[in-house]
Amino acid sequence: MRRHLHLRALPAAAAIVTAAVTVTVAPASGAGAAGPTSVTVAPASRAPVSAQDRAWLREAHQANLAEIDVGELAGKKGATSEVRSAGRMLVTDHTAFDGKVTRLAERLGVSLPKTPTPADTAAADRLRNESGKAFDQDFLSTMVSGHRKVIADTRTQVSQGSSTRVIALAKNALPELRKHLAMLRKTQTSG
Repeated sequence: MRRHLHLRALPAAAAIVTAAVTVTVAPASGAGAAGPTSVTVAPASRAPVSAQDRAWLREAHQANLAEIDVGELAGKKGATSEVRSAGRMLVTDHTAFDGKVTRLAERLGVSLPKTPTPADTAAADRLRNESGKAFDQDFLSTMVSGHRKVIADTRTQVSQGSSTRVIALAKNALPELRKHLAMLRKTQTSG
């Protein structure tokens, strides 16, 4: 079987297409025309997606899955209206945030886990077996510590991430996460 020479050139052509290109433009003829002009055209590039960016997207997604699950439990099982309200708010806000996380991860080619972390799954299982005041206290304690961790991880992403898009998403998430933490602490002290 005979190999076509133009097929062997494809890898080299691909390298050329992705590299910066310098184009020399000849001037129009006539009075006042300057000499040839060179322009370098760089390919469209996305900010790099570092291991830090990928890890934060995965962790944020898993935290969202956990908060949605536990928030649904609190919305149904909470002994007080404050805990039920907190649960519903977590479901609404983390569902919206997770939509942003998953869309960005898809655009950047980052695969996300399909389930929460084993520790978050164990906490949800524990909460499923509780009721009344014990449920409320454990839910609030779990959510306060979870939000502290997510806020710390998000602050790390803002300061150490590479992708401007992932950093922007993290920056936009911080005020909402802080609002959740304040509401959870307030509910914790009022009960």
